[in-house]
Order: sequence, then structure tokens, then C-alpha cells
Amino acid sequence: MTKRTILILLDVDGVLNPRLDNQRLALDPARENLVRGLAELGSVVWATTWSPTHTFHLTKDLGLPAETEGIAFPRDMHVDVRSPAPTPKLHWVGRWLARQDAPPTAVVWIDDLLRHDAVDWAAAQPYPTLLVHPQASVGLTADHLADVRLFVDGLAPVTR
Repeated sequence: MTKRTILILLDVDGVLNPRLDNQRLALDPARENLVRGLAELGSVVWATTWSPTHTFHLTKDLGLPAETEGIAFPRDMHVDVRSPAPTPKLHWVGRWLARQDAPPTAVVWIDDLLRHDAVDWAAAQPYPTLLVHPQASVGLTADHLADVRLFVDGLAPVTR
């Protein structure tokens, strides 16, 4: 049996709702534990417009693996949270996933700005894909983590 590759694409603003403390992103302890819980289920990939420097320090502060990756988004990507427009990060997420050496076993994408186009995209993926859409004012919760755990636990074993 081959090891499963579960990628957990994780937004920061509207999901982890950090505060900036001496130029570093800081999370409340309960949110830190939720991220660590996600990391037990798969490989966290930063899917945020925060800089690589910020996510590097957040990775280190949370005790995530040093090889934790991040998806690069354009600096000029403007997002209007009130707009029903397409999911702003969708193109870049799809492109990043397509460039992986091997397809993942499954993908979990956690973002507060997932629109209908992302739902359609997820349904069309060749691997199981779960979208988790927290309310920006609340962010990631224990219920969201439970949903991800249920999804991961329900994946078929991989044999290659």
C-alpha cells in the first residue's frame, strides 16, 4: 500500500483570523490547536495572500514541518468579499495542483471566499476534494476540523 497524500490548502484571513504581533502572524491558542489538528490529517499548504515570510514564521511558530509549502498568488489580486464574482484564488490553486509531481490522494481547501465556481471545480477533480467555507467573522472551528476528519477517515485506502 502507498502512503496517502492529503493536501490541506489553508487560507489565513477569514479562516485563522490572525493578529499581527511584531510583524509576525499570531493565532489564539484554540486556533493553533485546530491547525495542528489539520496537520495530523494531511499536509498543510498555505493558500493565502500573506507573504512567504509571514507563512514561514507561522509554520515555525505552529511547529509544522519545515517543508510546508505555500501557493504563490499575484500581489495585485484584489478581493471584494461582497462580490458574487468567481473565486479569486481558483485559477492559481488549480495551476499549483496541476504542477505537482504526482496527483494527491485528496484535497481539502479551507477558505472563506469559495464561490459556486469552486464547488463546480471541486466536483470535477479526479481525486476526492472537500471545500470548507468558514464564515470570515467566525473563522475555523472545531466543527470544521471534525468535517475534515470525517472526510479523511472516509477515504479509500490507496494501492499502487
